[in-house]
Amino acid sequence: MHDDLETRPTARSAGAPRLPLSHGQKRLWYLEQIAVAAPVHHVSAATLIEGPLDAGRLASALRDCVSRHELLRSSFDDRGDGPRRTVRATADVPLRQLDLKAGSAPGTDARDGSVPEAELRGVLAEESGRPFDLGSGPVLRATLVHTGEERHVLLLTAHRIVADRASLTVLEHELACHHAALSEGPAQLPFSYADRMPVERAVLEREIRDEGLSYWKRRLAGLPPLDLPVDRIRPRTPTYRATGRGLLLDARHAEALRRLAREEGVPAWTVPAVAFAVLLARWTGRHDVVFGTPVDRRPPESARTAFGPYEDLLLLRVDLTGRPSLREAVRRVARTRDEAERHADVSFGRLVQLFGQDRDLSRHPLCQAVFAVTGARRTGFTAAGLTTSALTLDDATVPYDLQCTVTNGDDAGRGDLGAELCLASDLWLPESADRMATAFRALLTALAETPDRRIGEIPVLSPEDRARVDAWNATDRPLPEPATVDGLFLAWAERTPQALALTDRTGTWTYARLRGRAERVGRTLIAAGVTPDSVVALHMRRSADLVTGMLGVLLAGGAPLVLDPGHPEERLRFMADDAEISAVLSRAEPPAWLHGLGVPVLRLTDAEHDSADTSAPQRQGPLAAGPAHDKPVAAGPEHVRHCPVGSLPRSRSHPVGLAAVVHTSGSTGRPKAVGIPHRAVVRLITATDYISIGPGDVLLHLGDPAFDITAFEVWGALCNGARVDVLPGDEPLGPDEVLAALRELRPTIAALTGTLFNRVADIDPRAFGGLRHLFVVGEVMDPRRTRAVLHGGAPPGHLHNGYGPSENATFSTTHLVDRLSEDTLSVPIGSALTNTTLHVLDQDLGPVPIGVTGELYVGGLGVARGYLGRPGHTAERFLPDPFASGPGALMYRTGDLVRRLPDGALDFLGRADQQVKIRGYRIEPGEVEAALLDRDDVRECVVRAVDIAGDRRLVAYVVPGPGLRPSPPELLGRLRDRLPSHMVPGHVVMLDELPTTPSGKIDGRALPGIAEGAAGPSDADTVPPRTATERALWEIWADALRVRSFGVHDSFFLVGGHSLLASMVRTSVRERLGVALPLRTLFDVPTLAGLAVEVERAAGEAAAVPASARADDDSEQLDGLVAELERLAESRRAEKRAGGAA
Repeated sequence: MHDDLETRPTARSAGAPRLPLSHGQKRLWYLEQIAVAAPVHHVSAATLIEGPLDAGRLASALRDCVSRHELLRSSFDDRGDGPRRTVRATADVPLRQLDLKAGSAPGTDARDGSVPEAELRGVLAEESGRPFDLGSGPVLRATLVHTGEERHVLLLTAHRIVADRASLTVLEHELACHHAALSEGPAQLPFSYADRMPVERAVLEREIRDEGLSYWKRRLAGLPPLDLPVDRIRPRTPTYRATGRGLLLDARHAEALRRLAREEGVPAWTVPAVAFAVLLARWTGRHDVVFGTPVDRRPPESARTAFGPYEDLLLLRVDLTGRPSLREAVRRVARTRDEAERHADVSFGRLVQLFGQDRDLSRHPLCQAVFAVTGARRTGFTAAGLTTSALTLDDATVPYDLQCTVTNGDDAGRGDLGAELCLASDLWLPESADRMATAFRALLTALAETPDRRIGEIPVLSPEDRARVDAWNATDRPLPEPATVDGLFLAWAERTPQALALTDRTGTWTYARLRGRAERVGRTLIAAGVTPDSVVALHMRRSADLVTGMLGVLLAGGAPLVLDPGHPEERLRFMADDAEISAVLSRAEPPAWLHGLGVPVLRLTDAEHDSADTSAPQRQGPLAAGPAHDKPVAAGPEHVRHCPVGSLPRSRSHPVGLAAVVHTSGSTGRPKAVGIPHRAVVRLITATDYISIGPGDVLLHLGDPAFDITAFEVWGALCNGARVDVLPGDEPLGPDEVLAALRELRPTIAALTGTLFNRVADIDPRAFGGLRHLFVVGEVMDPRRTRAVLHGGAPPGHLHNGYGPSENATFSTTHLVDRLSEDTLSVPIGSALTNTTLHVLDQDLGPVPIGVTGELYVGGLGVARGYLGRPGHTAERFLPDPFASGPGALMYRTGDLVRRLPDGALDFLGRADQQVKIRGYRIEPGEVEAALLDRDDVRECVVRAVDIAGDRRLVAYVVPGPGLRPSPPELLGRLRDRLPSHMVPGHVVMLDELPTTPSGKIDGRALPGIAEGAAGPSDADTVPPRTATERALWEIWADALRVRSFGVHDSFFLVGGHSLLASMVRTSVRERLGVALPLRTLFDVPTLAGLAVEVERAAGEAAAVPASARADDDSEQLDGLVAELERLAESRRAEKRAGGAA
């Protein structure tokens, strides 16, 4: 600490009517006003006392102690001049006595007169959790619990606004002195907590020239929130309930940790702090982590006697980049702590004031995790003639997301080391607490045994969970023989030659006739020079001809590459060159650019339609046959040949040979040709556990044939004896066409992109009732539309969420969706297909714990062979699979962020390259989209991050629901009610439709841009006050904010408001409108329109909201709100100084 904090004794301030509060006291006072009083703001200490205790003398000692400490005689209120402390001459703090000994309470043990420990702990928890009334006091409670003959427990509980844990130790010592009737009593207090205020003010006035301020500016620049992965949605109203897990490191390992500290010349606490820092890094996937550690700001000369809330938080921002060893991490943490302590005169509250992020009331500011160290011994209340021992109370609350407390057993002569992790029960399930505690033990053990090991090499997935993951990945199953697409088709053509295989609007084909036509195509391709693994382009739209052509290519041993004539020529030309095609098969007159590729161009003839079964029933209605095919070309270039009739030699395919070539969408660069082997397709459609396809099934082929969904729609039918019904590809495919197909063709299995599923569900959620299986693929599944389909009265037999990249043959996972609760915001992508493995890994390719975010890597037989002609890209994304049982296996790095749920299913969290940072926060746009889509007035939306004039902003593109037109301010107001402000878009763009790609997915590149300097919706659509209440509130806001450029939908805190101004607004509302509102109302409904509704509601009830009915939204995040007080005060002092200088 700096010299200016070493204070001298001052005159007693007892009797002073109104005293200012410290940073920490202001924070706690505001918490009590905005939220219900919570036990997390209490501090308690308990002592077991055995012997002839004189309760009357103890009560007298308690009165003497209260008289000695002005804080214990204080009350706290705001009389319009901000929160202050009133010191009373006396205060009544009675010694409450509870008799639990045998015969006086149920549950006692009659044999020894003792009370069962569980019952005693329940009583202590209830007593320590009773709320305080800061406005009237007292702020201390003393409870004496009689548990047996000459056996008692003394419980002291104080509000943290007047005491910290060390203060209770001071109080226990003083009680013991008074109880022993020492003539002189404790010495006169050399230091009062009121003496702290001049010190804080001196620091504030000098910090502009103090290097401490510069240090913290540098240290906290760009500080992101910790973003620990949680199991539950973060509530706006934290309960602070804690889930605790304790662990004990034996003396041998504990001594090894202390030895490591001695070797590095650092304090012993540094080593377990490193374990905590690495735990945070491994749980968040970041190498830049911040946590707090409690520090005692008592003056050195009064360290053992000063009473008051002197405990503060010291921020430690630890840099673990560069894959350091554990030993190097020890050095880094020690340096960080040394630097922070040299600048510790800037309090935590002041740091929040200067560098705090948005006023997110659901989380603690600046740090959401805390590491603390305590000694093993607390003397507690001691007195002559009595046997006493300190009791450890159950810590049932935690003010942070995560708190780790390490107890050094060496202080008690045991030599071991204990630790307790307390997790917020609002956020985590008990099994997550177990996993975190197991990982923390593993890190402590690694520090003790292998301190020179790199931090990323320490396994944090427990052996038990490793076994679970291995069991979930035990998906091996023999593939059918032959394990090729064309081989399976030929087997069904032999078994059921007269069964229908293929239909489109031109006719129907049996398996026998489809085989004959495809063999003729294959024969011609072989004659043209097509060899196994050659890539053959098919320049055709989705049609029966295309299916025939693809099958013919496979029979020739080649790999089909679809070039849809509806796609831009430039892209098609690139795809053909990139895949190094060996031939082209076309149905219509080939365009001129095809002839310039330098490969044979082959054309199907109308004669081959003679093989269609024209006697079969033909389609009627909107899907009926269209115009006749073009006449065959009679003459042309020499390399244009007609496909002759002829027999085909045996199949030339192989399970690892190419079965298809598809191109990635190119969202992150130019498209890449993915080579998909036969076995990948076979593992998708046969011998699976997610679906069973067979004769009698009808699959719709409605996907873009250039993409990998074709493997499921076409080969899923033809390799299982089923029928594929092809929707025409020369017409736009929208929800009306899908509805007609479902109604007229009566398919049993279909796969729709998320966008198309949503649009059909909006028109008729019962339309899918005739399907046995419906798959939603390619995009995130919308929960609201899913619920509408499930609960609409006619759901499909099985509704699946299908996930998988092209590099893993269509599906890697599927999830059967049979129920979805109203509060569900995302649908899992499910579990692995057969012969597929899923690995959730960190940046060092280490498995992450269950529930922790990592990148998804997929292995197994579905993995593609790589990117054709791009060995560098292939090596980057297709890695050797270290988890495979045999050599040579590859796993594909998807770039998708997921986490495992407790049942093994995966939850999709977005693309790693699409996560954005807004004001230091890491944001997944999908979470914002889910919040927008949760209402009927938004049909579709997409959220993107864009750079506008150098500023990174979120933009929401919204398509309103049928017949509805929500305004951008209304949408933003709704989001502000559900999301923290950093997740609320800066712009809303209303569209009639979202642009889509040929595959039916939303085309982000076709979204309209936002011009530099464009106004956000709050500027462009400012709504003036409309009612008398809104006009009155507008004037109150304008007076407090000293601005007039805001509307009824603007947030108070986004136009300059803070906690002090919120208090002023509340006072003005009471004085001008005669309505008393809780202070937290403005935090719950920060818009003027919302506040007007609350004012009118309260006025209609004709009574102020009583204190007992205050809303129960409570959060340590109020550090930032309280610290605004000093920001305003400092600003005004600076104005005065500037005025004086002038």
